[in-house]
Amino acid sequence: MSYIKTNLTNNEKLKYHSRISLKPILINYFALIIIGFFAGYGITDWFLGLTISVLIFIIYLPFVLIDYFGSEFGVTGKRVISKKGIISRNASEMNLSSIESVNVDQGIIGRILNYGTVKISGRGTTTVDFKNIDEPVKVRKLIQNKD
Repeated sequence: MSYIKTNLTNNEKLKYHSRISLKPILINYFALIIIGFFAGYGITDWFLGLTISVLIFIIYLPFVLIDYFGSEFGVTGKRVISKKGIISRNASEMNLSSIESVNVDQGIIGRILNYGTVKISGRGTTTVDFKNIDEPVKVRKLIQNKD
């Protein structure tokens, strides 16, 4: 079961729950495989390029799986929660009443494919980041409405 769902307090309901988006993962994967293929192909032939691409796929896969299954983001009626890590855990929480600003960062591809990062700033230097989530503008509106 998810970290966020198991750590809800009494009468706290989850309004939003997500993992990182698969879109940037697939884009990075595709780019690395193509770069690996053409780097190998430029050296000798297509077989070496294909071999390098497969090696990149195999080496990068555990990192992708850990990042995907180890990241979790949630918004409740009381707070925002960000959790990263599988074995070690880095969890950040902020009460909705402590939030001062909510910013969305999206690059060109992120805007086209509708994913990005939501940066939530609180009093002082406290921040909670929802990195590479789907529909970041919708999440920002959900956090700002606080209802």
